[in-house]
Amino acid sequence: MLGSDFDVTGTETVRQTGQTFLEKLRAEDQHPGPHGATPFPIASDITGLALRYHPGSQVRFLEPCLGTGIFFSTLLHEADNRGDELEIVAAHGVEREEQFAVLAHDLWAPAGLTVHELDFLSLGASDAPKATMVLSRPPVTQHHRLSSDLKIRAADAAEAATGIRPTGLTDLYNHFVLATHQFLADGAVSAWLLPTKFLHHSAGQATRTYLATKVRMQRIHNFESGALGFSGYREEILDWSLVVFTNEPAKPTDTVELTGGEIFGADTNTTVTYEELNSSTDWTEYWHNSDPTLTKPPTLEDFFFIRRGWEVPGGDFFIESENRAWAFGIQPFHMHPMLPPPEDVTTEIIEADQWGYPVGEDRKVILTAHDDENILEDKDPALLRYLQSANGDTRAAAKRPESQLWYSLHLRRPAPILVQPATEEDPGPFRFIINESEGIAGPGWITMSPNLGFAKPWFLDNDIDWHELVKILASIPAPDGSTKPELLPSVVASLDATGVADWLAGFD
Repeated sequence: MLGSDFDVTGTETVRQTGQTFLEKLRAEDQHPGPHGATPFPIASDITGLALRYHPGSQVRFLEPCLGTGIFFSTLLHEADNRGDELEIVAAHGVEREEQFAVLAHDLWAPAGLTVHELDFLSLGASDAPKATMVLSRPPVTQHHRLSSDLKIRAADAAEAATGIRPTGLTDLYNHFVLATHQFLADGAVSAWLLPTKFLHHSAGQATRTYLATKVRMQRIHNFESGALGFSGYREEILDWSLVVFTNEPAKPTDTVELTGGEIFGADTNTTVTYEELNSSTDWTEYWHNSDPTLTKPPTLEDFFFIRRGWEVPGGDFFIESENRAWAFGIQPFHMHPMLPPPEDVTTEIIEADQWGYPVGEDRKVILTAHDDENILEDKDPALLRYLQSANGDTRAAAKRPESQLWYSLHLRRPAPILVQPATEEDPGPFRFIINESEGIAGPGWITMSPNLGFAKPWFLDNDIDWHELVKILASIPAPDGSTKPELLPSVVASLDATGVADWLAGFD
C-alpha cells in the first residue's frame, strides 16, 4: 500500500507545521476544537503498543477522530520500519472540521488513507470496512456543554453499536468509543486516549460498562499529569489515560495490566482480573497505591463544576450598562445582571440588593429574549428596537444552532462560589468568594457550582452553608506548599478536597 517513493518522515514534518497553523487559526477564530495535538512520541508509543495485540500482519486501520492524521502517520512509520512484517491493506479516517480533513487528505491520501469529511457519529456501517486497528483521541466535550439534539444523536449511535445507552450525564468521548464497536473486526485492537476521570467519574460510566462487558481489556495506562499538555473543550485536562482492548470475549480469569508513567518501562505495574472488575465501581482502587496519580485524595472537580467565566457571544452588543438599559426603556425581565470584573472585587462576599443585583456602582446587564419579534413588539418594543440595530457580525456571533432566534442567548446560571488569584497575605493558593447575587460571572473569573457530589439527602431540603464551605476551601494548602499557582480551572479542580469530603460526610 505504501509506495517506496513516499516520504513518511518529511510528510510528518509538514503535518506538524500544518497542525500548528490550523490550531492557531482555530484560536484566532475563537472556535475551540475538541483537543490539542497529541505529541508524536506519545502517539508513536501508543501505536507500537497496540501492534503487540494486533491480529496478524495485515492492518485495516480506522481513526474516528482523524485531525491531521497523527496516528496514521505513526502507523506508517511502524510499517516503514518493519518492512514486510506489516502491511496496511485499508485505512479510513473521519474528520468533521473541513480544514483539518483537507490537510489530512492532501498529506496522506497518496499513502492510501481515505478521509471522510463528516461527523463520525453519522458514519454508517457500510461506509468503511471492518477495522483490525483503531487508534484515536476522541473529543472530550463535557455533558453539560452538549446540546439536547447532540446528546440524543450520540446516545442513539452508541446504543445501536453496543446495546448500551449512555445517560444525559455522559461526556462525549464515551459515545465515540461505543459507536466505533460496529466497525471492529473480530479480534481487532483498539487504543483510545481518554481523560483519566473515566476510571471513576459518573461521566465515564458508559465506557466502563462497555469495557467490562463487551471487549477484552489488555492494558490501562495512566500518563504523568500534564504529559499531554492542557487540552479540552474550554477546560484544561491535565490527566490522561490510554486504554487498549481487543474485540473478543473476556473470561473471568483474564487479567488487565494497569500501568503508570512511561508506556514502555512503566513506573508502576499491577493487574486486576475481570472477575474483580465491576463497571459501577471506582476503577482507580485497583491500582492499590502503586500509582500515586490514581490513588490521590478527592479533588474539587469531584464536587464542583469548575469553569471560566462566561465570554458572552457578541458581548459588545449584548452587555450594556444598567443605567443605559433603563434609559432605553427596556423591560427589567430582559435584563440579567453581570458580576463586576474580579479586579474590582475586594470583599469576601458579593452581596445582593432586593432585586438580586450585585451591590455596587456602574453595573452591567446582559440583554436577551426568548420571544420572537412579533411578541416583542408588544411585550418590549424598546428591546426590539435595540436588537434591530445589531449588525451582521453580531448576529452571526450570537446565533446558536439549536435556536431560531439569533438574540436568544443561553444564559449561564449564577455561580455561588467565585475564585480569584490569591494575594501574598492569603494562606491558600486562591481566594474563594461567596456570590449572594444573581450576577453572572464574566471573563477573568473562575466559577464553582456544586455537582452531583452534593446530592446528599441533607442538601435536598436545606441551604448549603456557603460561609462554612468557603472556610474549608480557603484552608486548602498550595500544591507545592510555597508558590501561588496560576489561576486555571484545571488547577483549581485538582486541589485536594479531603476537607470538603469530610465536611459532607458529616451530613450522612
